Amino acid sequence: MATEKNLIEDIPDAKPVRIFIPLVNALERYRLQCVYQKSTPPRFTLLFKSGSLPIDAIDMQKSCIISVDMGGPTISVEAMISEITGPQQLNMIVQKSISHEQMREFFRVDATASVISSSFRPEFFGEEDKPWSMAGTTIDISGSGILAFFTSPPPMDSQTRLEITLPTSPPETISVIAHPVRKQKISDNQYDVAYHFDDISIEDRDKIIGCCLLIQRRLLRLKVRVKDQ
Repeated sequence: MATEKNLIEDIPDAKPVRIFIPLVNALERYRLQCVYQKSTPPRFTLLFKSGSLPIDAIDMQKSCIISVDMGGPTISVEAMISEITGPQQLNMIVQKSISHEQMREFFRVDATASVISSSFRPEFFGEEDKPWSMAGTTIDISGSGILAFFTSPPPMDSQTRLEITLPTSPPETISVIAHPVRKQKISDNQYDVAYHFDDISIEDRDKIIGCCLLIQRRLLRLKVRVKDQ
């Protein structure tokens, strides 16, 4: 079994990674991209783009999740913040590895795309016996589901058809059948809803994964920006 030390030994210095930070009085962790900096294991440092780190809202008593794409397998670890050393830096100490099943709820690619949620079949009606449809925007996306926000709460008691316009060039629209997993009211006109895909073609899943890979490649530029600062 891997020790706390060698969990992070294989991560290259200056590697772009993703962190999920616990916030005070918040249910979900805050997702950010950052750059990994080697130190003496099991310690390491994370560098952030200027102005992106919510220092005043971080819950130092809870662990963070760090996900690293190693060009094949994805390494996911749980770590505690040992020190906040400035507006762009966290000193960390690794605690343990996170399994693929545990990580599924955390690891997604941040992506803004238009999405339309509508009744699955004509016989599935909303209020006043009419088919329903509402437009929203994705917050993140993966090959198995999305997190999106809507200005009003969509139905949560049945499957729905999702039409997602991927942020590719040119944009591509895919259609999937999904079911809502959870809903959170953020404000009077924002409702975040997580959907899990139930029926999606191999071709459309490949399109999503390809889009996610393109987004991940763009994150490599983060390393250059952080170093310049």
